[in-house]
Amino acid sequence: MEENFKDSKSKIGWTALIIVSLSAFVIALDSTFMNVAITTLVKDLNTTVSVIQTIISVYTLTMASLMLIGGKMQDVLGKKRAFLIGASIYGVGTAIAALSINSFMLLIGWSILEGVGAALMTPATASIITGTYSGKDRAFALGIWTAMAGVAAAIGPLIGGFLTTFFSWRWGFGLELIVIAAILINSHKIKYFPPTMKKSQIDIIGGILSASGLLLIVLGVLSLNSLKRWEQAPFLIGGGVLVLSLFYIREKRRVKGDKKPLTDIRLFKDRNFTLGTLSRLIMQLALAGAVFVLPVFLQGVLGADAFTTGLVLLPLTVGLLIFSIASSKISSYISPRRMISMGFLVGMAGSLLLRYQFNLNTQITDLIPGTFLIGVGLGLSIPPTANLILSSAGADKQADASGVMTTGANLGSSIGTALIGVVLLLGTFSGLSTAVQQNFPNEYSKQEVQQNLMTWVEKMKTVDIPGLKENEKSTAYIVVNSTLSSAMKSAFDSVSIVMLLGFILSLFLRPPKPNKGFIPP
Repeated sequence: MEENFKDSKSKIGWTALIIVSLSAFVIALDSTFMNVAITTLVKDLNTTVSVIQTIISVYTLTMASLMLIGGKMQDVLGKKRAFLIGASIYGVGTAIAALSINSFMLLIGWSILEGVGAALMTPATASIITGTYSGKDRAFALGIWTAMAGVAAAIGPLIGGFLTTFFSWRWGFGLELIVIAAILINSHKIKYFPPTMKKSQIDIIGGILSASGLLLIVLGVLSLNSLKRWEQAPFLIGGGVLVLSLFYIREKRRVKGDKKPLTDIRLFKDRNFTLGTLSRLIMQLALAGAVFVLPVFLQGVLGADAFTTGLVLLPLTVGLLIFSIASSKISSYISPRRMISMGFLVGMAGSLLLRYQFNLNTQITDLIPGTFLIGVGLGLSIPPTANLILSSAGADKQADASGVMTTGANLGSSIGTALIGVVLLLGTFSGLSTAVQQNFPNEYSKQEVQQNLMTWVEKMKTVDIPGLKENEKSTAYIVVNSTLSSAMKSAFDSVSIVMLLGFILSLFLRPPKPNKGFIPP
């Protein structure tokens, strides 16, 4: 075992990099490629948009809830073992998701098991790279690892759309399963890393508190999409905030008592770390919200297939990727604070531009400029924000800082899908109430017609409209499409407000402190 630990890079070569980069590729791909398959998922699994929204949101919520404890598990189990356990769980989840016959199976396989696997794999991948390579090789390896995740996120909607349209959405999970199998088969090429922490040292209670708090908050936001559960939202969100407060108090006490905390809560004393983490959360919230509601409009109103939907989202992801790469050059001329502020403003401009494109005469090409600007804005702001967060922590706190940042980003994705999706669905329900009063004769129960049309929307028009005469269905199409278009305006008003909040926060950031911590390449 000790001999394995001393394996040299010359013996391992770049195989370890390929393996962990493939895992980063699969996890990033998984977070984007299913959004374009909403209509097909609703039809194949006999479910609704709200259920698919919940499944997507719970996936990133699971990662957010377990990312901190996942980072500690690599210390308890060893980096390689934690990575392989995560990959195995992820593979089982992928197989279940591919074979899903209903939404519950997809929730268990994709949202929960894959989320747990990703929470174990993600922290270990960076640690394996930094523990395997050094100097210029490490910088190169980290660059490849980061690039693989970026490329996967960029092409995810296109791959998902292609497979869904010409084959099946199940093929996406099938391809992931093949990659995971290849990772496990070649795992002996990853060097052994011994555990650095005893099981008794891990803060299990802290992990339960943090996961429970985040879960309650997201469930509270999701409950807003149903009038029957509306009154539960304040209690769930308030309960989540209370539990997270207890987590903060507990971690603070553990630090004072010289016990190892789940994460070093003292990091939040630094203004840049706190505001940077919030900014990163807001970026992901805006991105996830936009990427969820755009396919609903494209497929529900314009009748686009999954592949076309992926093509429309491509400018957003390409803009994000290109300007993320270019941000290091731009930072030579513009300070990180100004880049972050500028990114939020550009993203908000893209959101406002999109807001005015949603109507009954919208062409697919009308959406390209706005989606591209949102991508550019996020590409400009995400790298300097990450740099600012990590440079706020000392060299010995990089793992904690990275864990909190990743948790915040995943939480932002989960809340974004939930919150912006809720705005869209509530806007549609409210709009239908008015439209039904104006467009349908008194012989119908207005409430029943409204509910039937909302069910039709939730089913992404994959079923017949119940309760209407044949000659009135054309009116229903116009009413629903017009209402969805108006609701999209409200959804992107919300995205713009979120971007504005991020811009305001960025004004309070300070210049990074030089040489305080390690700033990754």
